[in-house]
Amino acid sequence: MTTTPAGWYPDPGGSGGARWWDGAAWGEQLQAAPQPVAQPWGAAAPHGGAAPGPQPWGGASPQAAPETYAKRNAASLTALALAVVCVLIAVTTGYVVFALIPAFVAITAVQKKEPLAWPALGVAVALVIWRFVA
Repeated sequence: MTTTPAGWYPDPGGSGGARWWDGAAWGEQLQAAPQPVAQPWGAAAPHGGAAPGPQPWGGASPQAAPETYAKRNAASLTALALAVVCVLIAVTTGYVVFALIPAFVAITAVQKKEPLAWPALGVAVALVIWRFVA
């Protein structure tokens, strides 16, 4: 007959933790189930995902850096810059076809819901009106 030596073994009650076996019977001592260990920076979590949860020093998961003003308004600022370029082209050469380009870019900014979209669209529309009506 073989006897299992005393020690901590998986709980036969199904708690997920470990229960003490004294060599003859299960004891009342129970250890909690082990908690997952945080992955070190740069290590991939199981299944290729990012390692969620607290970081090794106990802080919360890192928050994404807030977007800069230029990134939040990329299409709007592009439309405004194109409007300036179109004004310079229209004044120096008389070409008015380019006046539509800032309007199309400004419409894209409105669709992206950028904070500066409506002012950019206003400037672009004013440019179109100035070049085609005046």
